[in-house]
Amino acid sequence: MATLTKKRTNWKEIYSNLPTHVAEALRAARLKPEQIIAKTDGELMAIEGIKEEDVNSIRAIYNADSTVTPVIAIPTEASGEAIPAPVKKVFAPRKRSGKYKTMAKQIKKEELYTVKDAVDILSKLAKATKLKTVELHLNMIETGLRGELKLPHSTGKDIKIAIFSDAIAAKITANTIDFDMLLCTPLDMPKIARYAKVLGPHGLMPNPKSGTVTEHPEERAKQLSAGGTLPYKTEAKFPIIHLNLGSITQKSEDLVDNINEAIRSINVTKIKSAYLSCTHTPSVKLHFSNI
Repeated sequence: MATLTKKRTNWKEIYSNLPTHVAEALRAARLKPEQIIAKTDGELMAIEGIKEEDVNSIRAIYNADSTVTPVIAIPTEASGEAIPAPVKKVFAPRKRSGKYKTMAKQIKKEELYTVKDAVDILSKLAKATKLKTVELHLNMIETGLRGELKLPHSTGKDIKIAIFSDAIAAKITANTIDFDMLLCTPLDMPKIARYAKVLGPHGLMPNPKSGTVTEHPEERAKQLSAGGTLPYKTEAKFPIIHLNLGSITQKSEDLVDNINEAIRSINVTKIKSAYLSCTHTPSVKLHFSNI
């Protein structure tokens, strides 16, 4: 029997079952149906040309319950072999726990909440969860954004910071990375360049724009360890920023200050939409235009 081979995706015809502008946006992003199913609503909205209302039309067809049929090259009848049926790849539906569904009922999906109200809601919901990190998710207008936040209060998270040295170089070579951030001096950059393939995928490659290349790494490490300084950047392929801004067990007014300052510093005019959640809780959509 002839070996089956996958055909290339026909980008001109795929997504003809969706509105024209949505289909064009997905084609331009080169997203295949199985990739769409795996993405969150926020990641879909980060695609240029996709709005919140478009996500519903996408999910109606491409969701966790969908069966995606890859395009298969069919042997010709001249080969004298039976033509096989298309191979189907079935995605199991994402299951939400009863606890999660109960929490979701306490949030009005279409309503925009002030930061204070969102924190109050999450404070109640997080009582039923073990992990209580407050997560801010921003859908930006463009990619390539990066910078540093000066928050008024600590995030309560301990960041393990390493300063480049021979000992750290040996750890990188052995791929035993046990730090969250790497600092170095400008003179160290030629040495670190050889480790780019290891550090890059972990997001640990020092960069002057993020303040991790400095003439005084020891002072910089103390500043970052204080907890009020937080680097940020959009994801490599999508204009999305994820930030952990503290624990829901902190004073609510401190959390509100941190969230407001993060949105102001990143710049409201560059943000399409913002969502706040705790680990394992539903997200709350924020009203941030007046921040």
